[in-house]
Order: sequence, then structure tokens, then C-alpha cells
Amino acid sequence: MRRVLGWVCASRLRQMVLLMLVCSAVFLPGLGSTGLSMSEGHRVIPAWEMLDDARAGEPHWLVPRMFEAVYLRKPPGMMWAIASSSAALGETEFAARLPSVFAATLLALSVWFFATRWFGSPWGLAAGLAQALLPVTWPSARSAEIESLHMFTTGAASLLVLDMLLRPGEKRGGSSVRGVLLFVLLLGMFLTKGLSGVPFVAAAAITGAVFLRRSQRWPNSLAIVLAASGAVVLGRALTTHDLGGEPAVMQGVGAFLWEPGKRLAVVTLGVVVLVTMLPASLALLFPWGPDAKRERQDAARIATRGTPPEIAAQVLAVASVASLLILTLVGISNPRYGLPICALLTPMVAYVARGGWSALGGEKTRGLQGSTPEGAFVSKRPAIARAMFFGSPLAWPIVLLVAAGIFVGVLEPGRRASSGREAGIALATHLPDGAEVWADEMIEARPEVLLYAVREAKREGRKVRVRWLKPDFMPSDTPEGLLLLLREDDLADEVSRFAAEQRFGGLTEITRGEVHKYTFVLCRIEGRKAE
Repeated sequence: MRRVLGWVCASRLRQMVLLMLVCSAVFLPGLGSTGLSMSEGHRVIPAWEMLDDARAGEPHWLVPRMFEAVYLRKPPGMMWAIASSSAALGETEFAARLPSVFAATLLALSVWFFATRWFGSPWGLAAGLAQALLPVTWPSARSAEIESLHMFTTGAASLLVLDMLLRPGEKRGGSSVRGVLLFVLLLGMFLTKGLSGVPFVAAAAITGAVFLRRSQRWPNSLAIVLAASGAVVLGRALTTHDLGGEPAVMQGVGAFLWEPGKRLAVVTLGVVVLVTMLPASLALLFPWGPDAKRERQDAARIATRGTPPEIAAQVLAVASVASLLILTLVGISNPRYGLPICALLTPMVAYVARGGWSALGGEKTRGLQGSTPEGAFVSKRPAIARAMFFGSPLAWPIVLLVAAGIFVGVLEPGRRASSGREAGIALATHLPDGAEVWADEMIEARPEVLLYAVREAKREGRKVRVRWLKPDFMPSDTPEGLLLLLREDDLADEVSRFAAEQRFGGLTEITRGEVHKYTFVLCRIEGRKAE
């Protein structure tokens, strides 16, 4: 096994192939085997509507719509990715989730690339594998959600910012190329989840600039500022629309900041995020103290253009902590907003692998240059390294691969059992040809129910129109035979509210169903009540 490991590590191409194979093994199996669930419908339905309307000659790529409502809660980046994938592979669950797989794989490759630049080969492979096998990222990488693409664009941008500051002495034109690439990544970040990634990129930029000499940092700092400014300007231009008074479903940034009743969650956010990032977050313990300084005497140290590996590791550690502090200061309580920190944590695994190889019982094998006793950790750090690597540098990838198999085969089907696919197919039997259905809370909770209902009706030769109408959006006139899909559960009771409104008259229940914790009722309007 060690001979095979040495053969792989001796070639960066083989390292990249291995990393891609691991990503494929974790992210692809059973990707499209279950229906859309949770909030996947809020990304997929607007994407498929974009695609369908473009094919019909009525494109609206810049203004996402969902069941005829303008939907501006999230930028259109992930919707474009899903639409592109679906245009090539068909409008299926597999195609909808595939962009997240690509994003997660690209992030693992980015971590491997930059960790190799900073800590040498083959230690970057350990970092890339740590990213691919980080359990907290698996659900996002296998879902039609924005998180995986957000982690990639934000994480890769943060790593590139650090690289521009840690390795400023590139050949002529290097700063321009990296500046253009940074612009693309920042624009992608902005178009995926707005300003949510700014704390990580800002923490990387500030920390990297502080750790470097002034003469080194300014040329690339200018490129960083220009790239960031250009991305913000173009991003704003692409997401600012004149709707001509048409109502839109929106959600302000302030809705997520210092939410009432969640102050404890805000204060403990950093701890919660670091716990979810285990085992990679254990690498935060290593770049400090007198033991870390001994790396300066390591004769086999990989050159990093004037920035020693211990400095690179310290910059990553400080940037990680700084990003969590920024999230806390602005009042974020949801740990999902901390997911991009993985890109700052996992490169430090390369530092730990490089310094702890001898402590972990490693031996010199072809491709494992630099694995000399002089580079090993000393004092208490070897024991921590053994815990982080499950006792062997070969054991932890195997253990986590097994864990990934358990997640994909056992845990994930349980999570996705709440899909509204079956409920939507059953609902379709009650929708006649030409029916018009209005809904609100059910679309907020599980929009895939109506997606599958419309698709099943279409498959059977019936045309059904669904409109997402918030209470303030509803027109004064109600069409003949109007149907309402209303929620009636502990969290929302639309049935009672609509029954009490004069304009809707009497409601006749046609059928009801359940999805997860939500109960829905399909009602027919029988006529207006007398004034």
C-alpha cells in the first residue's frame, strides 16, 4: 500500500486523478435517485422555468421567476448553473444536482493546488483529500442548493487572495492573470449568494497583508482591490432590475442579522462552525508555539518564495478565526453561512501532514520528499497529529470514505424521504385540464409538490397553471373554477384565513396530503359571498 501511495504521490497528475476519483466516489452515486426535497425546489424550479421560457422565445435570464412570480431572494448564479446542466442532460434531479458536484470537486482541486504551492508536494494531496472527505460538505455537494457553489467561489477566491499576498514574486503578467481570475471568482460569489462570502475574502486579504512586508504586498493588493471593485459593480448591474411596478418575492439582507431570540446562536457561531468542520479544524492547533518555529531549521523545507510554510499556516489560521469573528460581529446565527471556512482550514492539513509525517510512523517512499525527522513535530503535537489522522496517514481517507458510503447509502435517503414528489404525483390526479392553482405557503415550504403535480398532469395530457401569489399580490378578480392549495398545519393555517375572506366565498375541500411536517389542502372556490 505504501508503494502505491508513493507512486501516486510522485506525480502531480496522478494526485489530481486520485482526488477526482475520490470526489466522484463520494458525490456521484445515487445523485438523482430521489426527488427534490427541502429547499432544492427554490433553486431548480426558477432554473427550469428560465430554460423552458428561453426555448419558447421568452427568455428572462436576469430576472428569475417561480410559478409566474418574480423571485429575487437569491441571485441567479446557481439557477444559471442548473439551467446549463439541464440544457445538456435534461430536466432531471441528477442534472439539477450535478453543478454542486462540479463545484465541490473544483474546490477540492483548488485546495490541493494552493496547498501544494505553499507546503509542497505531495502534502497538498492530504489537504485536497481533507476537503473532498469533509463530512459537513457532503449534503451540499449532493444537493441542488447554492451552498456548494458558494463554498467554491468564496473559498477559491479567498485562497487566491492569500496566494497573491503570500507569493507576490510571480513572473511578469502573473498579477494580471490572477487578478482576472479573482474577478471571475468574486463575481461568481456575488451572483451565488450576494455578500455572504465577503467575511472570508476580507479576512484573507487583511490577514495576508498584515503578515507580509509592505514592499511585497502593494502590487498584488492593487489587483485585489480592482478585481473586487469590478466584481461588485458588475454583480450589482446584473442583479438590479426595473420591474415596472411588478411585485417580487424578496428578502432583505437584514433578515439574517441579529435575529430576535438568536443572540446565543450568534455568540456561539464560531464554536459551532469549528465543531462541524472536524476533523479538519484540528489543524488550527498546529501553527503556533515554539515547536512551530523549529520548521525554520528544517533543511528539507519546500521553498515558498520567501514565505515559510509556518507563516503560510499561521496566515490561514488567523484568517479562519478572523472570518468567524466578522460573522459574529454582523450577527449571523446560521452555521451554514460559515461553510466557506473549510477552504481556509483544509490547506493546513498539508502543513500538519508535512510536519507530522515522521511522528505518524511514515517512512521515506518515492514521491514523499521532505519527510525527514528534522521536519517532524515534537513535544505534544505528534499525539494530536495521530488523533487527527486516525493513527495513520493511510487510515483517515479510508475511514472517511466508509463514512461517506454510510451517508450516501443510509443517512441521505432518510433525509430525502420527505421529498414532495409522491405527494405531487398524487395531487395531479385531482387537477383537471385547464385548471388554475393559486398557492403561497405551500410554495414557501415545499414547492416541489406543485412542480411534480404540473409535470405529472402534463405527462397525462393536461395543462395546469400554477401561480405563486402572496397575500399582497392577489388580483381582485378570481377566475372560474379557481383552485387554492392551502396549508393547514401547526405552522400555518391558510384554510381558516381564506374561508373568512368575502372575496373567495365558500371553499370546498377536494383532497389533502402531507409532506414532511406540512399538511396541504386542495380547495375549490364555490362563489363569492354576498356583500
